[in-house]
Amino acid sequence: MNSNSNPKAVFEKLFGNTDYDIKIVYENSKHICYCEKTHRVTDEKYILSVSGKDVKICCSSDKGAFYSLCDLARRIDEGTVCDGEYICSPSFAVRGYIEGFYGTPWSFEQRKSVMQLMAKNRMNTVYYAPKDDLYHREKWREKYPENELAKLKELVDRAAEYYMDFFWCIAPGLSMKYSDDAEFDALIEKTKQLYSIGIRCFGLLLDDIDEELAFDEDKSVFGETVNAHIDLINRYYSVLKELDSSIRLTVCPTLYHGKGNEYYISKLGKNISPLVSVFWTGRDICSRELTSPEAVRFIESTYHKPLYWDNYPVNDCSMFNEMHISPIINRDSDLYKYSEGIISNCMEYAECSKIPLITFADYLWDSENYDSQKSWEGAIKQVVGKENADNFIVFADHLYTSCLKDANSRRMYEVFDEIETAFKSGNREKAFALAENYLGKMNACREYLKRDLPICRELTKWSEKFFVMCDILNNIFSFIMNKDERMLTEIDALIIKYEAMPARLSNDINIRDEIKNLKK
Repeated sequence: MNSNSNPKAVFEKLFGNTDYDIKIVYENSKHICYCEKTHRVTDEKYILSVSGKDVKICCSSDKGAFYSLCDLARRIDEGTVCDGEYICSPSFAVRGYIEGFYGTPWSFEQRKSVMQLMAKNRMNTVYYAPKDDLYHREKWREKYPENELAKLKELVDRAAEYYMDFFWCIAPGLSMKYSDDAEFDALIEKTKQLYSIGIRCFGLLLDDIDEELAFDEDKSVFGETVNAHIDLINRYYSVLKELDSSIRLTVCPTLYHGKGNEYYISKLGKNISPLVSVFWTGRDICSRELTSPEAVRFIESTYHKPLYWDNYPVNDCSMFNEMHISPIINRDSDLYKYSEGIISNCMEYAECSKIPLITFADYLWDSENYDSQKSWEGAIKQVVGKENADNFIVFADHLYTSCLKDANSRRMYEVFDEIETAFKSGNREKAFALAENYLGKMNACREYLKRDLPICRELTKWSEKFFVMCDILNNIFSFIMNKDERMLTEIDALIIKYEAMPARLSNDINIRDEIKNLKK
């Protein structure tokens, strides 16, 4: 990734002017270029020194300067700027996201918006691989039309401006005949078109295809799929390096999840260049956890550190009724020692994806000190604004359902427990006060979600169910206060309506149980 950006200029473009007097000093030394924790030479390390309004940044590159300025901006926003020296470098070398979901691809403006926010949060990599981009997958042989190519070039240029590596990915595996030289030539010509607009990082995706070779000619030449893939990867990488020695390649294998010592992935890894990155999703397609021992096993079996394609927060296919907006959890704090990095697969809901992506960015930068709840609350403030964060969290509390299996609706159930305890102890005044306070928050949240904002529009399917929950709880507490038996029929009808709505929100069984307790 090459960038002619001026870090101060990019900083002012993203954050605006600051009244701090900033001095950047470049130094090419072990003190600045080497991270003792990761035992890695890096151009992303920096030393940020603050004395009143005077700021001195020591770094080895413009990227390091930019990250230090992003750090300063965040401290200013959070009100945590203090005099002192801050020595910072990332835990993971590769920190990014991928537009790799099934569904409606992001718009051009959404791509720019997500990229800008992730740059602010010191991610350094973006993969372009929308499954439903025809020229990425179905029409992989055909070159992009000029108007589409121009948009891609703008994204490539924007990534370079933000010090991010832009990987363009192609997925030919659904129809490619590996033994046909004309097919390989088409792949190279398509790649050269993307090279012409400044792309130097490529992805060859062989996922979600048949495990068996489709053509008799391929079976005759290669025998089995893994041999065809090894040949394709090695030929492709060889041509890429001849084209430009700086080019980087990432491969997604057909077997991309499991124990990491299966036949296909072991043979593939040991027979391709160690400089080719290999995507891996962990034990499962959507892994509840990623552990260091599993990464070590992958290294021993493939001679490659895994580059995790983390299928969170993606919610395509069977997960389409879930909204994955909670923070990333269950990734080992020392995983950076045994992996290249993590690339988060996003949802087709670009605005909603921003919240979990920011938590990924926090984890990837400093995994050993990552606090998921603090990161999540900070992410919400960034995406919806500080003035709306408290309201939004009331709703987001119900959106923890995912492969991560974290507790859902924790804040609501904590309030329910407090109310129930107060009732049982005879303190009805406290119970009603707690109920009134929580209902007030829910109703304020409801009003926010009705606003015509991008994130509110994306959340309509889930917010409509939340509105029914609000009606249920408002009526329940009204019944408790007024003892109007006629309300019970309406309450039961609302519960039936709530449970019939397909969106996953809270836990239907638990909410019915809690409501029954409150009705007693």
